[in-house]
Amino acid sequence: MEVFILEGILYKIRESLNDVKPSEGAVAEYILKHPKNVVTMTINQLADASYSSPSAIMRYCHRLGYKGFKEFKLKLSGDLAVINLHDLEQETLSPDDSFDKIMSVITNTNIQSLYSSLQLVQKDQFKAAYQLLINANKIDFYGVGSSLLIAHDAVQKFMRINKACTTYNDFHMQKVSAVNLNEDDVAVAISYSGETQQVIDCVKIAQSKGAKVIAITKYADSELSDTADAVLFVAAQEDEFRSAAMSSRIASLNVIDMLYTACAYEDYDSSLTHLNQTYDIIRKSKREETKRARNNDNHRKT
Repeated sequence: MEVFILEGILYKIRESLNDVKPSEGAVAEYILKHPKNVVTMTINQLADASYSSPSAIMRYCHRLGYKGFKEFKLKLSGDLAVINLHDLEQETLSPDDSFDKIMSVITNTNIQSLYSSLQLVQKDQFKAAYQLLINANKIDFYGVGSSLLIAHDAVQKFMRINKACTTYNDFHMQKVSAVNLNEDDVAVAISYSGETQQVIDCVKIAQSKGAKVIAITKYADSELSDTADAVLFVAAQEDEFRSAAMSSRIASLNVIDMLYTACAYEDYDSSLTHLNQTYDIIRKSKREETKRARNNDNHRKT
């Protein structure tokens, strides 16, 4: 069995295995094991090799979002070219591994999650999310656990370009904030599984008040992805100690960075002015804190 880094289309295939019919599942399993072979096959050859049928292959291509087998093969070929270009090694760790290998494997896994996520984010969905954020009077960010860290990072970024936004550590306060949204506001829900109940509850409240919802989640049919107005998919890799929450955090932070940058460039001059103002305020505050600390130190010495 050949091992490949899971770029966009291969990641989609792996994530789809739990939701497909047996005939389509057989096609998916064969593609994951022999992706290089598939790009040169006809639909009938793949049907024979996977013990499936041409109609099952076509249904599966449509499920993944492609018009047919030809378009699917073109995308697969492109992904394999990206994999070869970056030449990242798919390695696992063991207890006796060196620090060098630990650093290398973790870094490569993070890079892999970023490349895979870039392939999964659909341009029309990204544009829709961007438009919602640009037009929003207020932005709420919802998340639990590691997703809450991403929400806080987003607030820190968007506030610096003068976008009114909030997030709360307390789940009940997230609900309270959602109640106060209206049709001019946007909620950004961050949940890798797409099924985090606390986040889903906030989304339902926000939508009941007329707010639009952007979801950052994994590629799958989930309650969150089915509910949101714009969905941005991220990829994650797991091993014994590295949960999906760890690598999905890197990919989700990258999605936030992309959205923030797009919004900042919408009105470049205004964004730059606000960034400079916040930078000056923070720098002045740090100088004052340092001065107070020195004065207190001198006072103690005397």
